[in-house]
Parts: sequence; structure tokens; C-alpha cells
Amino acid sequence: MSFDEDRSTNELIIKKEQHIDDAWLSEVSKQKIDSANHKMGDFYHVASIPVSVVDDLWDRYGFDVMNAPARETLAMLKRYDLDNFVLTNKSI
Repeated sequence: MSFDEDRSTNELIIKKEQHIDDAWLSEVSKQKIDSANHKMGDFYHVASIPVSVVDDLWDRYGFDVMNAPARETLAMLKRYDLDNFVLTNKSI
């Protein structure tokens, strides 16, 4: 998070940024491909969502990733072309 000031209006600007590493995205992609070979049990890792994306979904759409059912979260990620963070191709 960083702060700046709009010199024309003297308003505070709050910038939220999160670096998403290419190596991390590659690992997420690998997990998605590998998920086809794993059995689903009581706990199944279906997504890995950066905090900045969680915050953005809340700020823009009022969608609470932390309390929504997994199925709704996956649908939301796919709807807004954020399915790079989905870790499975299985139907949940």
C-alpha cells in the first residue's frame, strides 16, 4: 500500500498493489493440471487467490470470498476472467 497526493485537488490517493510472481502463477497452473490425477476428499484445494484480488472482488462487486461457498467463488473468478487462480478443472 502506498500513499500519494493529487496536487490539483490536494486529495489523498491510496494505492493498493500486490506483485504476483510469474513463478507462482506457473505453480498454480501446474496444480490445476495435476488436479485431474487427485481424488477429492473432505478437503480439496480449489483456488489460490491473492489478497489484492479478494479485496478487488469485495470493492467492485460486494463479493465476500471468505464467506461465499466455494462453488460461488469459482464461478465469480471465471465470470471475471480470473480463473488463473482456480486450481482444478473438476466440477465443485
